[in-house]
Amino acid sequence: MKRVAHFSLGWSLAASLEEQEKDKARIKALLREIGLERKFNPNRNWCPIEVEVGSRAFDVLIQACGEGDVGHLGLIERRYTSRELESAPLLHWRFTNQAIEDDYYTLHFKEGQAKGISPYTRDCEVCGAPLEQVRDMWVRVQKMGKRDLSATYGWEVILSPRLAQMLRESGLTGFTLRPVWSYRKPYQGNPPLFQLVATSTLPPMAVPPTEFEEDWPRPRQCAVCSRTSQYIKHTHWWGRIQYREETPIYYPRQVLEVAQDFNRTAEYFGELRGSQPYLIISQRAYRWLLEHKIKGWTAEPIYLVE
Repeated sequence: MKRVAHFSLGWSLAASLEEQEKDKARIKALLREIGLERKFNPNRNWCPIEVEVGSRAFDVLIQACGEGDVGHLGLIERRYTSRELESAPLLHWRFTNQAIEDDYYTLHFKEGQAKGISPYTRDCEVCGAPLEQVRDMWVRVQKMGKRDLSATYGWEVILSPRLAQMLRESGLTGFTLRPVWSYRKPYQGNPPLFQLVATSTLPPMAVPPTEFEEDWPRPRQCAVCSRTSQYIKHTHWWGRIQYREETPIYYPRQVLEVAQDFNRTAEYFGELRGSQPYLIISQRAYRWLLEHKIKGWTAEPIYLVE
């Protein structure tokens, strides 16, 4: 695993021309020092740079971030090798596109009310947390395009009919499929898409070493529905510089005795109003997705502790 830092170098267009030229010269000198001068474009006031943590380029840029306002460290990303991913018994399954909007009549609530159509989930009247799915989703089907796998704005997993059939025949466990309909013609003919719903819920994560954000300013638990939601720890400091880096997820090793191929976490994440569990897949599901060349997703290892 290597850690890759995402820096932004730039100058303010609101500054005077003299200040802008000064910042441009500073940025060009920094890029020259780390061997990336080719990335400098005087006609664009923002330059994204990726460098490995611990490299000389990282040391140069992190120092520049601390000394002035031409640089910003936004994110440190963990990138895993194929060997690390292929040796992890469990992995956090994540999606790289959200092509599908949310359920149409949930997204356009007032239009649904006028037609007597309720949202697809029953939500807490106080915090708005989705508590139960009460009907199939109705979406703008054309947003899916030719994709086999996508997610909605609310991170519901949407599949093409082709992928849905492949999963039915795969022998993989821990999921069910719900029809997804066109909001214009719901329940007519064969469903144009499907929703993957994980039916296996894992026991709680190992805490510690799993860490959560401690000082999140908004409420974490609803006094009415009792939904608790949180964030994996991601706020860190490099000296006086704040940046984002998600910390790993840990489970007791015994989780392997109950885990299936598709699983949901017992914990919920995000704002209460849109809180969702994470999806955890087995190594078998990970290899199946790779072997069948399914696109639109990525994965990160889950760590096991005794």
